[in-house]
Amino acid sequence: MKIIDNFTDTISNEDLYFRLWGDEGVFLDIETTGLKRETSSVYLIGLLFPVKDSKDGRWDLKLILAESEREEPEILKELSRVFAGKPARLITFNGERFDIPFLKKRYEINGVELPHILSQYEGTDIYRMINRYRKAFGLSHMNQKSVERILKVNREDRYSGGELIPYYREYERTGDKEIEKLLITHNREDVYGMAEILSVVSYTEIFKCAEEAGEFSGEELFKLKDARISCHTGFDGERSYELLIRFELPEAVPEPYLFHDLRLFLETSGKEGALHIPVFNGELKHFFENYKDYHYIPSEDTAILKTLGYLREKGSVQNATAANCYIRKSGDFIPLPEGFTLPGAPVFKKDHKSRNSFVPLTEDLLSDPRLRDYLISILKTGFR
Repeated sequence: MKIIDNFTDTISNEDLYFRLWGDEGVFLDIETTGLKRETSSVYLIGLLFPVKDSKDGRWDLKLILAESEREEPEILKELSRVFAGKPARLITFNGERFDIPFLKKRYEINGVELPHILSQYEGTDIYRMINRYRKAFGLSHMNQKSVERILKVNREDRYSGGELIPYYREYERTGDKEIEKLLITHNREDVYGMAEILSVVSYTEIFKCAEEAGEFSGEELFKLKDARISCHTGFDGERSYELLIRFELPEAVPEPYLFHDLRLFLETSGKEGALHIPVFNGELKHFFENYKDYHYIPSEDTAILKTLGYLREKGSVQNATAANCYIRKSGDFIPLPEGFTLPGAPVFKKDHKSRNSFVPLTEDLLSDPRLRDYLISILKTGFR
């Protein structure tokens, strides 16, 4: 067994770390000989934590390496020894699905007593914090390296854990120092990488705060800077319009990022967000719910109240149905988020069964205080 300690004076996002976990958070990542915890072994455990009572505030990146599978019980005992009697909360990436249950099973199989950090597990899985927003990030694979690319984190290591398994087998056989360096580099960068991607929560905070906006009083969140209609010309020469809403983010983001969902776009940079909403130009229909009180006029393709039907020639009107009880309007419209309404603003659709609803885009709407509620509703539902 080899124990390798690397000390550093600081880590990325140190302030955020202390805000979330005090000094009890421990970044943990393991390397294994396979995915099945019943038949595969842990051969490397990486830990990153602040050195308590250290005068210079150092951090310890501790790597515990089994030089052969036979040493698995030893590295498990070393993990227990490191945190014996110390309060600690584990921080992992997808650890609740992989690292934690894998370790628990290997402790059981090896007959080693489970340490309190696992038996009384209280931790944070960065993967779980951000995975629900995978669609917003536009990621097909929500793995750590994908998140690192969002934040422009560079790493020396180019391998996945699975790709390193045959290298570990060779290391077991030969003890090759270059292979050892390869294994250690991968685990070290996975552990350090978790600290570097902590700032990704500043992006998820946008959507989380929108979801919880109803719990806040006042308008301290998502303050509007301005709203205007913007025009741009596409590659095909066609001009299109959008409603552009600029607003203040809950907290600054580390790197500019563009979120998208179909035709919705959200630009984030520093402390500012800019939501781009496509404007529909054309004809839509406003449907009356109380259709039994209306007549439909086929020749004019519109509905009128039955109380006005006497003004029409006999036979020119018919009882309206839910599908034809509407009036038509042409102009510019913006989409309504599902379940959201603007009181006093008539709702329009393309047809009766359409799930997409719109409201007319007017100059008054651009200065309407309810535009902030509209923005929050889109952030709440539009990027999931």
